[in-house]
Amino acid sequence: MNAPEKHRLRGSAVVVLLRGHGLELETWWVRRSDVVSIMPGFDAFPGGTIESSDAELPIEGVADEGERVLRACAIREAFEETGVLIGLAAPTNCAPGRLLEARSRLLAGVVAFPQLAWECGWSFRADALTFAGRWQTPPFVPMRFDASYFLARVPEGQEPSVHGAELASGEWIRPLDALDRYHAGSAAFAAPILHTLLALADGEQDLPARLAEGPELAAYPVRRMEFKWGIVLHPMKTRPLPPATHTNAYLIGERELALVDPGSGDPDELESLCTLLEVLRVEGRRLKLILLTHHHPDHAGGVEAVQQRWRVPVAAHPGTARHLHVDQVLADGERVSLAPGLGDWDLRVLHTPGHAQGHLSFLHERTRSLFCGDLIPGGRGTVILDPPDGELVPYLASLERLLTEPVETLFPAHGSPQGAAPQRIRWLIQHRLKRERLVLDALGAELQELSALVERVYADTPSELWAYAERTLLAHLLKLEAQGRVAREDERWRLAGV
Repeated sequence: MNAPEKHRLRGSAVVVLLRGHGLELETWWVRRSDVVSIMPGFDAFPGGTIESSDAELPIEGVADEGERVLRACAIREAFEETGVLIGLAAPTNCAPGRLLEARSRLLAGVVAFPQLAWECGWSFRADALTFAGRWQTPPFVPMRFDASYFLARVPEGQEPSVHGAELASGEWIRPLDALDRYHAGSAAFAAPILHTLLALADGEQDLPARLAEGPELAAYPVRRMEFKWGIVLHPMKTRPLPPATHTNAYLIGERELALVDPGSGDPDELESLCTLLEVLRVEGRRLKLILLTHHHPDHAGGVEAVQQRWRVPVAAHPGTARHLHVDQVLADGERVSLAPGLGDWDLRVLHTPGHAQGHLSFLHERTRSLFCGDLIPGGRGTVILDPPDGELVPYLASLERLLTEPVETLFPAHGSPQGAAPQRIRWLIQHRLKRERLVLDALGAELQELSALVERVYADTPSELWAYAERTLLAHLLKLEAQGRVAREDERWRLAGV
């Protein structure tokens, strides 16, 4: 579990670097490394958040302070992440060796960018960067950004390169080639990247205006997020355990669609979901069935209403069928076909108990995508295990099993999707084992109640979450009790054999 974060919007800038024209038009994109906390393994354009020193960079031709800071951020981020110096008023001191040395000093933290610019005699002009849209991270993601996109052409004689831990790779690519990778399932990125690539693929005429319209087009008639082709995320306001505020429903498929976890029964949320389903129906994508990862209300709250409106069956694990009406029970290893006779859109059913005894995950092997429900939350958080339905031993076994499966991208029920799945899974296993050691360290010969133990074992967690942490702590204690390592009397706990 993580502490609730304020859903404030963090000002940021993104740079769409271009070279060539017409059929030779290319953009420079990067793949985020596996170690970053936000969308590891996803494709993106260079960019980042505003720093305080950005306000100190002088830029000619812009009067508005906010606009100047955003362009300063874009210029700095482009230089940090690609080594390309954009926006120069005059091409002075731009020899490759000079730029490499300056970039190394900046990345090492030896000098701030405004000071570096002053030392090198660089001056910048606003019209070298063209505004290309303003995108805001949706509210279901704890860390949100207000990102202004800018177009910029790479100056003659400069060549971008990737350096540092945040980016795994970078390359020039034609927009249509990038979209081909997306449709093949080998590229994953957020909505702003998709709409930018689509606009670039349509040519350079009126390009800035068309890019600026992207956020509005993406939200009409309902916000649409398709991180991989055939995988549409639709967040629904629910009442999950904190810090989450939404449950991600997923629509999967190219012609026949599976709807995973319609979690909200709120009429407005359901209407938004049905609007999206209708848009997809017009495109030739028809809802075939509803899949449930498990029975918790924030995952199944909208099932009855969707089923009544669209007349489709509900499929889930027999453990879920004990709590809800289910038309079809699913077994581990079974395949759900969304493209009969082809196999391209088969989902393989994985029984992944731990958070709930009947918990399922669904694996799309071609794109190496796992719809993991509450087994793995987005971001850096951890899941609450609430006994008796939540158990630690099967939870760890489920995670270990995933390491043997071809999983690259995680699509969780709460928080944002992310790549680098094996690293995330290993982190969760190690985190649970580390927490177990803290439990053993907190116990002794004297009996202790849960309320006293949680303060020590979860000292790194805000006290307002301790009531939830107690449930996972109990799951740890029950595991250790079954192993004969702890004992209890009247719901008080101590080390065994002490």
